Amino acid sequence: MPRPVSKLLTLPSGLAHALKAIVSRSALQGVMRLCPLIVMCLQPNQGRAQNQAYELSSQALAASPDLQQGAGLYQRFCKHCHDAGGSGNGHREVPRLAGQQRIYLLNQLVQFITLDRYAPSMHRVLARPPLLDPQSLSDLSAYLAAQPPDSHGEHGDAHRLGLGRILYNRRCAECHGAHGKGNAQGPIPVVGGQNYTYLLNQLNGFAVGHRAKVESELLSAVRSLSANDMEAVADFMSRMPESVDPHYGVVF
Repeated sequence: MPRPVSKLLTLPSGLAHALKAIVSRSALQGVMRLCPLIVMCLQPNQGRAQNQAYELSSQALAASPDLQQGAGLYQRFCKHCHDAGGSGNGHREVPRLAGQQRIYLLNQLVQFITLDRYAPSMHRVLARPPLLDPQSLSDLSAYLAAQPPDSHGEHGDAHRLGLGRILYNRRCAECHGAHGKGNAQGPIPVVGGQNYTYLLNQLNGFAVGHRAKVESELLSAVRSLSANDMEAVADFMSRMPESVDPHYGVVF
């Protein structure tokens, strides 16, 4: 029996966002003028996803985290890609998670579950029942936030650190802090010491609109950056706090 048309024309926001990214804006506009049904297909089922995200987030934040349970979940589901210590893998664009802000981690886990952030590998992991439980999300995010970050992350070529410092102070420091520590009270991540290739990939994604659920201020700040600018600021962030602390003797 055919599925109802309404079901066929509704895509999760993350998948709809990814589909939009496949073609250029001008080409997409031309197709939409010819076929209004495509417009309907690209409209995310925002109400349902937002309700699910709110319920998961609020219940997870209300739960008392169990770090031991979080450690077990991480070893079972996450360490294969993100490393046993949470340092990620720079060459595979896998981010460092150890020491990341808890609310940000929780926010991203929920976005992967509701498909508001598109990453097939994460969708497969988070579709497993143990990780769909708010208590598990609380345990996992709290465990990762409590882990000491690895001081030996992946960096760029160090050729434009001076430019990176200037750009970071002008475009990023207001939200992410002078040392890239993010904000524990909101979903603003630690960027200091994050893997260079992952940072660069995210900046490029922001610049071309491949990430949903992102503040407009962030998109505006990134879209005017050139490729060289992005490489410079990503390299600078990957070296923080060393790159901003005179104790390390880094010269720009």
